[in-house]
Amino acid sequence: MKTFKTAVIGCGMISKNHFKALKNVENAECVVACDIRPERAAAAAETYGIPHTETEYHRVLDNPEIDAVHICLPHYLHAQVAIEAMEHGKHVLCEKPMALDPADAEKMIEVRDRTGRTLGICFQNRYNDSSRYMRSLMDSGRMGKVLGARGAVFWNRNPEYYTESDWRGTLDKEGGSALENQAIHTFDLMQWLTVPIKTVEASCSTKRHKGVIETEDTCDVFMTGSNGERLVFFCTNCYVKNAPVELEIVCENGSIRMVGNLVTTELDGKTETKDFSSGTVFGKDYWGSGHGFLIEDYYTKLAAGERFPVSGEEAIVSTRLLHAVYSSAKNHEVIRLDTKENQA
Repeated sequence: MKTFKTAVIGCGMISKNHFKALKNVENAECVVACDIRPERAAAAAETYGIPHTETEYHRVLDNPEIDAVHICLPHYLHAQVAIEAMEHGKHVLCEKPMALDPADAEKMIEVRDRTGRTLGICFQNRYNDSSRYMRSLMDSGRMGKVLGARGAVFWNRNPEYYTESDWRGTLDKEGGSALENQAIHTFDLMQWLTVPIKTVEASCSTKRHKGVIETEDTCDVFMTGSNGERLVFFCTNCYVKNAPVELEIVCENGSIRMVGNLVTTELDGKTETKDFSSGTVFGKDYWGSGHGFLIEDYYTKLAAGERFPVSGEEAIVSTRLLHAVYSSAKNHEVIRLDTKENQA
């Protein structure tokens, strides 16, 4: 069985999940830790037993021994580096968000098709046992048609989280904060588990972090589906802690409600609650254990030549929705989407 030589580009907080997960992947070996700050690359190499370090990602892409790269960079660099990597013959696993602009996400897919590389995006919470259980219920047809859904994320980010970085909290580099960075996984799950979105109306504000960030620390979104389904989403990083996320889907025949790792189903006159707390948890993970499962599956599919489930076509749906949210909030208008584009 082929062992894929990999490199992690960007050794910030989220990279820890990638380094740890790669240690448990039988057919992948991380051989390079790359970061513009040499001390961060060196620390990662020492902690995770990586043989080589690099400070320039172009040298990683020029290395013919590297088969795949994990992109754990600031948001604004995701599309640029992913495109360059695929054009250098590398497979790519990219952290969320796929891109800040849907046009860049489309370019990533075009380059993937042209180069024949495998592009995966880290929406790892789709791999949580709770998420898979909810998806299986929705796919079974037992719940009936979706009527509506709601999601809520109450998390905490202190001002220091932003001031210690030159990109977080900036419009051109992070793109958005509470939604784009923290609540993005729950927002992605909502659209993945329900219906294609037709309209988006949103408002974004900065409450606790005024004068610290350009982006939002609080956001509320109202969306509708093609058949009048109503979806409501709220997120903030102004709370005192990272509270369990909430997601509820109301259907013709019942409802599913997730609070953290607890999923309660009301169906056929019965109420059942399942606890999905057990599982492998890697590092910075307030909810779920999906990074390890996603990364293992990525290399399993890569070895088999099979389609990776969280593909560019899947991830671009959330990219378009996020772009619509911020456009709506900025221009104070309802954004109408082509639902065919927003259904992977």
